[in-house]
Amino acid sequence: MYGMVNEGIRTFIENNFGGDAWISICGDADIDMTQFDRLGNYDDAVTYSLVGAIAKHTELPPDKVLKVFGEYWVDYAGQSGFANLLKLSGKNFVERVHNLDDMHERILLTMPNLKPPSFELEEVGENTYDLSYYSTRPGLGSMVIGLLHGLAEQTGEEITVEQTQERSDQSDPDVFRIVLES
Repeated sequence: MYGMVNEGIRTFIENNFGGDAWISICGDADIDMTQFDRLGNYDDAVTYSLVGAIAKHTELPPDKVLKVFGEYWVDYAGQSGFANLLKLSGKNFVERVHNLDDMHERILLTMPNLKPPSFELEEVGENTYDLSYYSTRPGLGSMVIGLLHGLAEQTGEEITVEQTQERSDQSDPDVFRIVLES
């Protein structure tokens, strides 16, 4: 995973719990660094270890940690050099979700080793969509739910999201049912 994700985790923890908490979490995660090169490539195990240590520190289950971080990630990424890509990806929630793959394609120009996820949005009823999420990384469904809520908040829309299928050997994508409430 790129260091930008781990740096996002660091800023989230420092902003909400303080620098001492971050140092403690890094120790619990058995990670000897406290900052990450945003464009550096790190083993996914580093990120998963951080999530586990945050869960221990905050006494939240890992899926809740991922959901909260997913919501935070949208604003964090929006303050980075990729902010314009997010704004240009659409004016409303559905447009932005439809264009996530295009946004990741543009990011690949800066981060050539990026292994981005892929998203397929299908309208299944009035204001109701199914989102298929394909990733080489397992266990990030809760983060996707947080990301979706963060995107909706950015566009001033309200949604409900339910994960209807988890990725497994028998089915490749995680699937989420999204209902636009506003």
